[in-house]
Amino acid sequence: MTYSDKVKQSKNVLEAIHGLKDEESIEVTYGKDTNKVYSIKAYRGYKDEISYSIWSSFSGMNIDKVGKTTMRGYTYDMMSQRTTYTFNLYDFNLIK
Repeated sequence: MTYSDKVKQSKNVLEAIHGLKDEESIEVTYGKDTNKVYSIKAYRGYKDEISYSIWSSFSGMNIDKVGKTTMRGYTYDMMSQRTTYTFNLYDFNLIK
């Protein structure tokens, strides 16, 4: 898949994420597992800027960066170890 194809496939999800206002969320599935639903939530962060997080049923990650085709998440465990993951936006499916 070319980069321009990835950008085109990511467009709907990217617009949905950037369209979120404070305390709003969207439901998505990721990858081939369409049974597991994730929630992308928007909230007011530092200096009243909108920040994002992604949650499964009981755990979540803060979103560090949202690009044209990817979204980078991070979390810290009890020992202050940082874990990161890069989500491909074109692998998300919006649930309506």
